[in-house]
Amino acid sequence: MKEYSRRDERIHLMQCFYQVFLFIENKEDYDATEILCLSYDVDEYDECPVYSQLVYALGLSHFDEIKMVLQKHLVNWTFDRLDNVAKGILFVAYTEGVYVKKAPRKVIINEAVALAKNFLKANDYKFINAVLDKAIPVE
Repeated sequence: MKEYSRRDERIHLMQCFYQVFLFIENKEDYDATEILCLSYDVDEYDECPVYSQLVYALGLSHFDEIKMVLQKHLVNWTFDRLDNVAKGILFVAYTEGVYVKKAPRKVIINEAVALAKNFLKANDYKFINAVLDKAIPVE
């Protein structure tokens, strides 16, 4: 099995959640397992990196709860109005920070900001930083 850096896995996960949000937005059925497998270009779910399986499964199983928590921290926005890439970044980071806890809060937020700088418009990283800073509890 190919080895992936944690950052590479976060990119794959962001893309997977992006796909999920597109399917939901278009009111289409989807196979969550297939989305992850396609992202990693593998035939079986077990061939996907274990960390990605964990974050993805937890994010999907707590989907409504995560969406509700993130919504509480949006000022003058609704979660559904956000860019799907931003939603994906927020979902990955929140899931890691609240349910997985394999990296320090600061690292998770910094990684989300880095993704935002690479995949979103110029200053959107500030928005991602602010939301996650409020949403992910300090322990």
